[in-house]
Amino acid sequence: MILWGRASSVNVQKVLWALEERAILYEHKIVGGIFGGNDDPEFAALTPVRRVPVLQDSDVTLWESHAILRYLARGQVSPITDMWMEFGSTTLQPPFIGLFWQQVRMRKAEQDKAILKEHIKALQAGLGILKTGLADGRTYLAGDDFSMADIAIGSLFHRIMNLQPTILDTFPKVGEWHVNIAARAGYRKWVATSFEELRVTE
Repeated sequence: MILWGRASSVNVQKVLWALEERAILYEHKIVGGIFGGNDDPEFAALTPVRRVPVLQDSDVTLWESHAILRYLARGQVSPITDMWMEFGSTTLQPPFIGLFWQQVRMRKAEQDKAILKEHIKALQAGLGILKTGLADGRTYLAGDDFSMADIAIGSLFHRIMNLQPTILDTFPKVGEWHVNIAARAGYRKWVATSFEELRVTE
């Protein structure tokens, strides 16, 4: 397998974590962000959106991180797992991206406290739904077994906790789940990493 993408991308981190969990051997080609290469002919031929990650497996080429996670799961994505993965895409990741842009990717003069507050509010609403999903005593989002849903959503949390350290204080069940997944080797290796190369400091 060949994985294209920079390790500082949270969507690439999802795939790197999944590859680690599955103990799959792969070649990692660094593309995107400060490394460039999105418009190079070799990469552009793989995906019409010219964004990372992209996974090549023999004659199969996939883009979009959650599609890649489903592929790596080898048909073991349950309806519940799939549901939580989609929840991550539609409900949690948009305010996370907004929060990250406001606090990391924008110059101080461009940041807007009112907009940031709205992103935090939307993120808290999503966390409330996560809390409900974990309230029945589940260890992981889809049940007792770790799944791609935990990767898809859990990969956001290192940065969420870095930027909003107290956000889980009122969501202890979510906090327990996060502590559990954060102990996994793939999370420690690929997710719990510096994102300073992405910070705009001017």
